[in-house]
This record gives sequence, C-alpha cells and structure tokens, in this order.
Amino acid sequence: MHAHSKFVVLNKKMRRALVPALVFLVLAGVILSCTSDQETRPSPLGRGFGISSATVLVQNLDSARKYYADVLGFDVPLPEKFENGIFEGTLSAAIRFADMASLELVAIKDTALVSTTHPFVTNFLLQREGVRLYSLSTSSVKATRNDLKAHGFEMDSLRMGRVTRELPKGWNWDDGGPEWLSAGFNNTNPPTHLPNFIEFIGFPYQELEAEWASLHTSWRRYYKHANGVVGLNTLQIVVTDLKAARKEFKKLGLTELESEDKTRARFKVAHNQELHLIAPQSADDELSIFLKANGAGVYALRFVISNFNDTHKYFKEHLPIEALRVDSVAEKLTILKEHALGVQLEFVVEPKEAAALAKIYNFEKGEKLDSSSIKYAAGMYTKYCALCHGKDREGYAADFAPSLRSQSLMATTQASNYLKHVVSYGRPNTAMAAYAKNQGGPLDQVDIELLLQWLYELSGVEKPVDVSTEAIAGDAALGKTLYAKNCATCHGGNGEGVSAPALGNPMLLATASDAFLRYAISEGRDGTPMRAFKDSLSKKEIDALTAYLRSRASGWNVPETVTVAEPLPGEYVINPNNKAPAFTLREGRYASAEQILKAIQDSSRMVILDARSKAAWRQSHIPGAVSVPYYEEPDTFIKNIPNDSTWVVVYCACPHAASERVVSTLKRYGYKHTAILDEGVLVWAQRGYPVQSGRDSKEK
Repeated sequence: MHAHSKFVVLNKKMRRALVPALVFLVLAGVILSCTSDQETRPSPLGRGFGISSATVLVQNLDSARKYYADVLGFDVPLPEKFENGIFEGTLSAAIRFADMASLELVAIKDTALVSTTHPFVTNFLLQREGVRLYSLSTSSVKATRNDLKAHGFEMDSLRMGRVTRELPKGWNWDDGGPEWLSAGFNNTNPPTHLPNFIEFIGFPYQELEAEWASLHTSWRRYYKHANGVVGLNTLQIVVTDLKAARKEFKKLGLTELESEDKTRARFKVAHNQELHLIAPQSADDELSIFLKANGAGVYALRFVISNFNDTHKYFKEHLPIEALRVDSVAEKLTILKEHALGVQLEFVVEPKEAAALAKIYNFEKGEKLDSSSIKYAAGMYTKYCALCHGKDREGYAADFAPSLRSQSLMATTQASNYLKHVVSYGRPNTAMAAYAKNQGGPLDQVDIELLLQWLYELSGVEKPVDVSTEAIAGDAALGKTLYAKNCATCHGGNGEGVSAPALGNPMLLATASDAFLRYAISEGRDGTPMRAFKDSLSKKEIDALTAYLRSRASGWNVPETVTVAEPLPGEYVINPNNKAPAFTLREGRYASAEQILKAIQDSSRMVILDARSKAAWRQSHIPGAVSVPYYEEPDTFIKNIPNDSTWVVVYCACPHAASERVVSTLKRYGYKHTAILDEGVLVWAQRGYPVQSGRDSKEK
C-alpha cells in the first residue's frame, strides 16, 4: 500500500522529472503486441507505476515478519514500524522494492472490527494464509473507476485510508487526511483474481514516469535485501477458465503480450511488470490442487534478482532442501508456497540491460565512481558539455564557458547545489541551455548528479571550501564604480558577458550566495583569465563589488538596489485591502508562475511563503514573500497567517518538495486556500520575473 513516502522526493519527492538522455528499454523477454481482437484504448492505470502491492494475509504478523526477514532474506520493518493495512482493523509490514512495488504482510489487529467490515479476511484466515488481494497503481483512481464502469464492470464505491498509524505533528508532507484512494469490484468480498486499484494522494506520478529508467535503478541503493531481490516482476494468477479470464483482462484495458507458452496469458502492467493468467492442465496437477483449496487467485510471485549464484547460496543456507526447487539452466529458483506462508515465490535473474543500468547508477555521493559510472559520465560530458567547456574541461572553448577544472570553482560548489542548478536550469540568454528534463533538456536528475560527481572527482579537490550562506554588507554604489573599472571589460557593462561569463543573469544571482561571489572576486578562477583581486582591492572594496552584484538580482538596469527586511507579522498579507486572485489550480494544488505574476501585477491580496532556507530568501525571493523554512516548526508564525479567503502561495526551488510540505501542513491546520508555485522560484527567476534580495528584520 505504501508509495515509498510519496517520493523520494526521490531525490525524494522525492527528485524531479527530466527527459532521458538515452532511451533504455529494460526488457524481460517482453514482446509488446496487441492481439487483433483487443480494443485499443488508453491504459486504465494512467501514469501509475505498475504493481503496487501483493497482500499476504498471515495469522501472526510478528512471526511472519521474522520468518520473511531471517529465513527468506527480505528487508522487513521492525514491529515499531508496522503500518495500517488496507483493511480496517489490520496491521501491515510492507517489504518495499526499488520498482515501487511492495509485498505486504497483513494480520488482524482488531478481530471484531475486521469481522464486521471485512469478513472475507477472517474467513480466509480460518482456512489458510496467502495472497488475498493485489493492487495496481493508478494516477487517478476516479478515472480508472469511470473507465472500467464504462466498459461494463460493476465497480464499488471508492475507499480511502491512511498508512501511518499516528497523525503527523509539525511540518510534514502528510496533511492529516487520507493517504490513499482505492477502487475495487466488491469491497465486501473482493474477487480473488481481479486487481484492486490504488492511488496515493499527492504522489508525483508524472515526474516518476518521466525518470523511470534511471530512478528505479538508482533507488536500488536504498532498497537492499539479503536474498538479492531487486524488484517484483510478475504476479501469477490461477484461474479456472483461461479463455474467459483472458477475455476479462483484455476488457480491463490491459495490453496482452505474446507468449510462447500457450498455457498462460501475459498482460503488461507497466515497465517490465506483468500479470500472468494460468490454468490447470490436468485434474491432479499443482494448480488444480490450489484451485480446489483456495479458488482462483494469486498463486505465485516472481521477483528479479541481481545474481543467481548469490541468491541460490543464500537460500541453501537458510531453507530445508525440500523447500527449494532449482533450475540452473534457466537460472530460476522457486520456494514452494508451504515454505512462504501460502504463496509460491520465484526468483529469476534480471535482464542484462537492467544490470548494466544498475552498474552505471550504483554510485554513492562522496565515494569513488566505478568504471561503468565513469564511462557513462564521460560520455555525457563529451556529448553535452565539451563543445563549450572544452575537451579536457579547460573552459572557454566556446561562448566563454567557465573552466570546470578550476579549483576555485569546484571547491566552492562541491558542498552546495549551485552547479546542479546551473546544469538543470541553464543560464537564460546565454549558450548554457537547461539540461534537466522538466526544462526540456535530455537529462534525468540522477544523470546530472552522476555527471557532477564525475567532474568533482576529476577536479582533484581534496577538501571543499565551506562557503557561508550569510549575506555580505557592502556599499553597492561604490561597487558599481569598481565594477565599471575592473569588471566591465570582460563581463560587460550590463553583465552580459564579453569575453567572460555573463554576471547579469537572474539564475546566477538566484543560486549564488554572497560568499560564493566574493570568493570568486577575491581568489579568481585558476587556469582562466579571471585573476584574483585580493591583492589589488581592499576587503571593503570586494564587499562593495559583492553587494553591487547582489543588487542586480532584480535586473541589471534597476535604478537602485531592492533589498528588503523580513516582513513582520503585520506585513504577511500583501495588499490586504484588495481582492483575492482567481487562481486555476492544476490538480487542485499548483498555480502557474504566470498566474502568480499577474496576481502581483494586479496588486491582489495574498500571502506568499518562501519554504527555502532564510539564506536562500536573502539571496533572492519573490517580492512580499515571507521566509518560512520547511524544517522549522510552524507554531512560531502560523498564527499570523489568516485562515480565510486569503490565498496562501508557497514556493521553493525543488520545485515542489519543500513547498508541498508547507502546504500539507497548512491543510492539516485547516487552510483551504493554498497554492504551490508550479515551476518553482528558479524558473521564476529564469524568466526574468521580479525578485528582491533581503536582510534580517533586526537589520531594519
């Protein structure tokens, strides 16, 4: 049931959507082909990520957890981490995998409640243990339900629930409401062979879909199992009549795949995941015995593993010989259902393409890259960067692109997101394009992270320079004079760049701290024409230059600096006597930058919250924004935000992770008029929309 904490963000909510640099097809012997008699229609799952879960009903959750962990080798949460199951009155121990699927061990917590609301659970456990329900992920459970109803299925009412057992406190992505919605065919007694459909509220399905190939591979670093399992590949469902069941599953809208095995029908779920329908071939075979004892339903789960020999060795050491079947030729291992709490477990080696990706993306920040990662990163650099930054990263090969060998640059950016933002969002009005997928570029976020780690490793920086995030005070008027005298020849009178990088760039000033700018002026950029000014300018003069550059964040030609103090509580609402804006929200949550800009231009009444750090707010923020770092407790300021028809607009740089946390917290406090800046503040700055720099209110 769990969607990995709604996204790691990746890079959690998880890590945002970008267009692939290379197209990787992770095939598990899958040949996509719709049969001629299959209706062509969009997938009923929308952007769902595939198999969400297989629910194994067990008698005792503690002992089941211990067996699946200690004997079968899965990473199972400890009892204090148990969650609510999909059925009211149950508890779940969710075993999660990098492909977002989960195997959920579910037991009854409140017998009276379960007997009343879900009697099929108690009836099932009176006879056996095993998989009673499986769920497929959908990006819109309402759309899925409507689609299936339109195609003749009788669908029950929507259900909703929570995974977490306790309501959240303080800042949290959990707004205190339902965490999931589900649609099924019969809530009182769900069919055992047909799926349940589930949507996790607030989950970034679109972003996940765009980055799937690299993300689910890199997530293997976080979801490790002693038995070597890397994903849940297939659910095998026993049916009485294969022809009738095949027709029913085609009616669901799932794509049927060709199969050399005529005793089964294969259906694609998403990516490399499948559902297999199988039927008995004789009156006394294993499937017939299963049907007589259990009826139709999930018979086996098939996992993919990284190494056959390692997994085989693990199971030989932990299971009796009669529990395990080994097919060394096909490299397939099978644990009989009698030794896995009522469900057969199968293990097959992952496709070579997936294994190759795993080698590329199996890198840890701060650790040395292996040869596969290095080769792939070097290829990205040659393809996307070398033209301007030089074959050997020396810089100035074209368009005054800076040297990526400079110790000064690499040492002062290694501990920040500065270069990540540069690569992701580019530099508007320069040759430096945006390379992030959500900006129309070719790279996933994990590709950018790998490329940067490769660059830092090659730079030879042994210890990053700790660049402060505090603001630097200086005489901007003096800095203007000094700029014209010392900098304009190379950087341009309006910061446009003549023979050196453009400094009059909103993205540069939105992402570079004062200390970063000051360090570059003071120490220069080794190996480039940018000399160190620490010997020719005084500390006061370098501070003045830094202050002048910061003042250009609002535009190079603004008549005077725009540096404001943090708003006091009485100033949180901007234009308090005017009308509220009329926002049209995407997915009921996101307002476009154009809408928010218009609201500012129309002097609309609203509150704007900056969910980033106070240091980021001081560097560059939307006019009128209040600094409310997502990691600080909300009690200190939330009482000063009106909870009426006043819109509360929240933004961050991610562009959603921190802002969604703030908005979810506001919703938990009862705020109904909330919106998130859809594109994030970096795109706002990239477009040249108005920004200000700030200072602490105590400096007022």
